[in-house]
Amino acid sequence: MLPSGSPDPVEEGVDTVAKYRILDELGAGGMGKVYRGLLIGRAGFQRPIVIKQVRRGGDAQQVKLFVEEARRYAVLDHENIGRIFDFEEVDGQLCIILELIDGWSLVEYIARHNEDGRLPDVELSVFIVSRVCRALQYVFERARIAHRDISPSNIMMTTEGTVKLIDFGIAARSGARESYIAGKPAYMAPEMVVERRADHRSDIFALGTVLYEMLTGERLFPGDTADKVLEQVVVGNIPLAKDTNPDVPEAVQE
Repeated sequence: MLPSGSPDPVEEGVDTVAKYRILDELGAGGMGKVYRGLLIGRAGFQRPIVIKQVRRGGDAQQVKLFVEEARRYAVLDHENIGRIFDFEEVDGQLCIILELIDGWSLVEYIARHNEDGRLPDVELSVFIVSRVCRALQYVFERARIAHRDISPSNIMMTTEGTVKLIDFGIAARSGARESYIAGKPAYMAPEMVVERRADHRSDIFALGTVLYEMLTGERLFPGDTADKVLEQVVVGNIPLAKDTNPDVPEAVQE
């Protein structure tokens, strides 16, 4: 029997081990960095995770946006959305703890087909987009927010064939006007450029540009600079995917 007041050895051991451990960097953005990490539990339990860490030395506004991202993520629970597990400090920095998706992004998927000199399968492309549509419908009905960053880098596919929409870092209330242009120029809807406003229709438009890229292997709005790309977005010259890829069925073209 332990003497009165002695610490429980199991609890003491757990308390001395950090709950989350950062392993290696996966990428970086304006808000901070994303790492591969581990969730550490009792008796050697470990679970692979993603740790999104706010930029060191970030100002109050940046921290506020990071906290808002965590709050937006917290209410979303859908099979086609990357899941959030926790919002916690890791190594003294605020972090969002996310599901590690075992698979690849559409960027990698499209690039691999380009390397092989072929286009992605049309039916599979339509399937991928249909799953993202499910996620977007859920997001709008559940939280009334616009993702604002629908692009190949934010659409993942697992090795089991599940499609996941990720990264709500610049999501905002649907229809709200912003003081800045947010998102990736090549995948923006015109109102995001002209009015600095986005709603669920803006996300659907952006998803359409992703589908076009999968069907043709080319970006819908090309340009050497961001300004030239944004000009193409506003002009709105939309070529037919079928003109580039004759295998696109009429129903898909419509």
